[in-house]
Amino acid sequence: MSLPPVDQDRYTALFLSDSRDHLQRCNALLLAWEREPDSTEPVAELFRAFHSIKGSSSALGLTPIAELAHAGEQLLAAIREGSILPTPDVLDGLFRAVDGLSNGVEAVASRATPAADRRLLDALHELAPPIDRTGELPVPDRRLVARPRAPTAVLEPQGRQVRVELERLDSLLNEVGELVVARNRLATIADRDIGSELERVSSRISGLVGGLQAGVLRARMAPVDEVFNRFPRVVRDLGRTLGKELRLDVLGAEIELDRSVLDGLSDPLTHLIRNAADHGLETPTERVAAGKTREGTIRLRAERARDGVIITVADDGRGIDRAVVQQRAIDRGLLEPGAALPDAAALLRLLAHSGFTTRSEVSEVSGRGVGIDAVLTRIRSLGGRMELKTAPGRGTTFVMHIPVTRAIVRALIVGAGSERYAIPFTMLAEASVHDAAEAEVSLRGESLLTVDLRTLLGFSGEARGRRPAVVLEFGGRRTALVVDRLLGQQDVVVEQFAAPVGLPAWVGGVTIMPDGAPALILDPAGLF
Repeated sequence: MSLPPVDQDRYTALFLSDSRDHLQRCNALLLAWEREPDSTEPVAELFRAFHSIKGSSSALGLTPIAELAHAGEQLLAAIREGSILPTPDVLDGLFRAVDGLSNGVEAVASRATPAADRRLLDALHELAPPIDRTGELPVPDRRLVARPRAPTAVLEPQGRQVRVELERLDSLLNEVGELVVARNRLATIADRDIGSELERVSSRISGLVGGLQAGVLRARMAPVDEVFNRFPRVVRDLGRTLGKELRLDVLGAEIELDRSVLDGLSDPLTHLIRNAADHGLETPTERVAAGKTREGTIRLRAERARDGVIITVADDGRGIDRAVVQQRAIDRGLLEPGAALPDAAALLRLLAHSGFTTRSEVSEVSGRGVGIDAVLTRIRSLGGRMELKTAPGRGTTFVMHIPVTRAIVRALIVGAGSERYAIPFTMLAEASVHDAAEAEVSLRGESLLTVDLRTLLGFSGEARGRRPAVVLEFGGRRTALVVDRLLGQQDVVVEQFAAPVGLPAWVGGVTIMPDGAPALILDPAGLF
């Protein structure tokens, strides 16, 4: 009887997933080892990770990856034996080996078949750690290699898990989205005949679809640690490049987000952390002169909020000099000469202009004027918003309000003329009433900047009388959006669409209403 053919794609996917997990853990172990070089705790776990990567890559015929993993494995065995000391040079070599393995793994991921990548992986040999300048490796004691240290703690049993391709979950979520639209349409029809069999069946279907929707969204959730855990290594390398002593504090890594949102956070967080290290934090000499510790701190934090998750990137550095930003904005024609110092919201808007930078020259890390612009664009594309807080000599904080998912959102439905619009709950503060005879909305004695949706849309005719006003909050500021009608709230499915050229900034997407008609989703951040 012949054996079934090996599913190469399946085993390659498993190799990629396992190797990425191992390499992330290797970076964390090496960072901890670098802080406490006398510790022997990381050696056994690092050895097992290199050994696992060597075995799985060998099975797939990825010889360069296997050879590099074997070199690292031999080095770790020699350190455990005591014939090589974990000096800074040796640890740097292990970091380079991890980088080389990571490059090789991603090269495999970028090609259809692993065999086609062997040419690309040949360069990995150059990244092997400098174990011995003569090229000779000590022969480790095989008894030590074969017998890794037993765990000292009792491991708690974990629930059974199964790996599912994200594309399958995306497809399932799209189908659930269509079910939500159909459920809403059915509920609208059934509401015309309260107490009928149709209304009872509609109610039952609504409950089932709601449960299915919640289940699919839970299946797509992942802890932010999957993104956060790459930044300790980033900060370590930035410190080496910039000649600064840096530390990264991470809090709330267990908070979960939808995978589509989580994947979109990597680039914005990288930009903000690099800016904090380069622009925000001073050199050790400057910090001591300012009465601070030599080591600058970057804090990366996630915490749950009422309407999503708040992610904060903060530093205890010099803060943003508003006068410097103001002068640079005047030089670029963004502000009039003699303009007042920008407040926090205006400061963020200025920094987010494409090409805007306070640096007089470009460094290896920053100074090109694309960071904050790219961050704000990506955060808005995720359905989120961002705030800036800064104080001279005390540091800078970027606060990002992120929805848990961007596929299905809770929204308030409003009307203007004969059209309907959806406003995500993430920016809603409260509702009020506006008299057309008044220029502004006044709420508990506070006059709010007022935007009329009819005027914004270019509708002809002047609305009279009292109309609803929806109070929106962004960046610590409030704006009142005056509408014709409040039509209730519902879950809306954010449909994918190709945005035409010239689409206003306050359009955040499109959805399908229960009667099958399309409606625009408003992005209140575009109104400020």
